[in-house]
Amino acid sequence: MRLLFVNYEYPPLGGGGGVACRDVAATLAQEHEIHVLTTRAAGLAPFEVVDGVAIHRVPVLGRRERARASIESMLTFFPSALLAGGRLCRSHAFDLVVSWFVVPSGAVGHRLARRFALPHALAIMGSDVHGPHMWYAPPNNPLLVPVVRRLLDSADLRIAPSADLASHARALQRRGGKIEVIPHGHRPWPGAGPKDAPEDRPRDAPLRLVTLARLVTRKRLDVLLEAMHTLADARTRLTILGDGPERPRLEQRARDLGIADRVTFTGYVTEAAKHRALAEADIFVLASAHEGFGLVYLEAMQHGLPIVAARLGGQADFLADGRTGRLVQPGAASDLRAAIDDLASNPALRTRIGAHNREVAARHTVTVSAQRYAALFTELVRQKRPVATATQTAAVPAIEQRHPG
Repeated sequence: MRLLFVNYEYPPLGGGGGVACRDVAATLAQEHEIHVLTTRAAGLAPFEVVDGVAIHRVPVLGRRERARASIESMLTFFPSALLAGGRLCRSHAFDLVVSWFVVPSGAVGHRLARRFALPHALAIMGSDVHGPHMWYAPPNNPLLVPVVRRLLDSADLRIAPSADLASHARALQRRGGKIEVIPHGHRPWPGAGPKDAPEDRPRDAPLRLVTLARLVTRKRLDVLLEAMHTLADARTRLTILGDGPERPRLEQRARDLGIADRVTFTGYVTEAAKHRALAEADIFVLASAHEGFGLVYLEAMQHGLPIVAARLGGQADFLADGRTGRLVQPGAASDLRAAIDDLASNPALRTRIGAHNREVAARHTVTVSAQRYAALFTELVRQKRPVATATQTAAVPAIEQRHPG
């Protein structure tokens, strides 16, 4: 198959939704031809091939941060991507358009699919259907709800990464079409594996907490800092991997609480540095206000880390209180502190949970999720185009290392 992915945020832009798209694209590119239409930002080439995926980046206004899109960038992505997508569709015989995020990507994908008589699959990612702490996201924005509803109703295939997101999307639909659930999968890290048992560590070694997130309000890292301030063991260290607009405020809050010497803000890190930090940690903590899925939990679990997370969100599909770690009420620093203290005081429990978490992570790889995506895409193409085309029957040619325009 030859597929056109439309995603306004594709790494190194964005967060978990972009990472999930990238990993699926790279996995499918081993057998199919994948093109991605995405946003251009400072320092990024307009066209390049990465992991066998052809990435086409279009100019937008107001993309000032890699971690977060602005309203201007999302609005201007529509005309810019529509123009570039039209050129791509005229020069390539695509079998399917796949939009990642209902808005703004879905609006582009919908128009391109209808204009060029292609089937349209919609991958629901998170705040595109449920953003409880975002004024511009459904259901808080009455202007956006009918747009999201129309795109959901008109898509030929709808896919969500969790039961939580599927339920929120279903509540927005009018026609009630089926929503498939395909959990995100992580890319296994070669060095991930069993670590020294917590009970074998020196008694005077401080506990090491780690979190991985875009530093934005809904991640509630301010609550984690409050919990750090009152932990039973005042020697506990916290490493915060990631960057974003909230970083200055969070760094100031750590200073105000008197814990700045125990909290490390790394900013953006390489994949190797990320996994090295996860391998060296004792507990992974992230209790966001809401996660559509929570790919970062699986990345930590493959290293055998117990997880402290919020009860609400897509992570509830694979996290269970007492089995994968502790689940807490989002926004409650006292609950977060108690959960961390509980795991900190019980090394044997951390060992048992860590072994279980590695098993869970082994079942949630990108290979598994990509196979399920491929099966749905193949069936949709077959239904819409019953007569096999050349791109369906012939071996996929290598993507040329040049801009196709």
